[in-house]
Amino acid sequence: MKVVGKTFCFISVFLTSLVILMAFAASVSAHGYVSSPESRGLLCAQGVNEDCGGVMYEPQSLEGPGNFPIGGPVDGEIAGANVFPKLNEQTEHRWTKVPMESGAYTFEWTLTAAHASDNWDYYITRETWDPNAPLTRADLELFCSYDDNGARPPFTVTHHCVIPERSGYHIILAYWEVADTPMGFYNVIDVDFNGGHVDPDPNEPVDPPGDGGEDDDIQQWQANTVYVNGDLVRYEGVIYIARWWTQNDIPGQSAVWSVYSKEDEKDEPGDYPIWDPNHIYVSGDHVLHQTSLYEALWWTLGEEPGNSSVWVRIE
Repeated sequence: MKVVGKTFCFISVFLTSLVILMAFAASVSAHGYVSSPESRGLLCAQGVNEDCGGVMYEPQSLEGPGNFPIGGPVDGEIAGANVFPKLNEQTEHRWTKVPMESGAYTFEWTLTAAHASDNWDYYITRETWDPNAPLTRADLELFCSYDDNGARPPFTVTHHCVIPERSGYHIILAYWEVADTPMGFYNVIDVDFNGGHVDPDPNEPVDPPGDGGEDDDIQQWQANTVYVNGDLVRYEGVIYIARWWTQNDIPGQSAVWSVYSKEDEKDEPGDYPIWDPNHIYVSGDHVLHQTSLYEALWWTLGEEPGNSSVWVRIE
């Protein structure tokens, strides 16, 4: 009886672990972001929003607990989806705003991995919301919803909605709930209804190294070629920079590529901190160690640059 009991316990633990792993595998296969209008996370990836944390490398990964608004991230942490806390910072002037008008509008999602979908919901902040306070459920009202009934969407998803009358700065929350996992994707969009004013854009394209002509060292993008963070390519006359490892992601059609900009012109090495073994680093942090510049790929503490895969050498 004892053997049977132990065997049953082992099988139960195994099956539970298997279910969790299957749910996780399904969850990570579903990723996407709002590309029109540009979401807060996407503007971070494009270098328009600054000091964003790791979302600048993976705007498609704003995945958190689903069943919003009954479930989901707690108030004050909705924008970061329990994944990227920097996005929860909220003041009237913290984030670049996208020009917006009330009335008919078509929202567009870019999916990097399609997944069976339940519903797509769009919320907007109420006229009485406080732009200098953390975003809460009470600030939001639902104005548009689509139900996919478990269907698998294409890689570009569009929804035709009617935006309520608003003026000034507001936030739109676009929420995508997948069908067969308990997770959902949260994209906040900072919009301005005051006639098209947008905060200064530091992402203005600049000439890349060289003269910018066809004979420059920057090569045309090639399919089946592996590119890593910092690589530059030409595609359809535009210079792009890779934000992480990629192969066969087409520039201009994937968040892994950004238009080469002023933000990509590296500062002098002295502008970066020296690696500190007692300091916590997160994805996107840069440090100097033994005369080389390194970038953290994920959370790390005490792992030495050059001796750990969490660090990638930049220069």
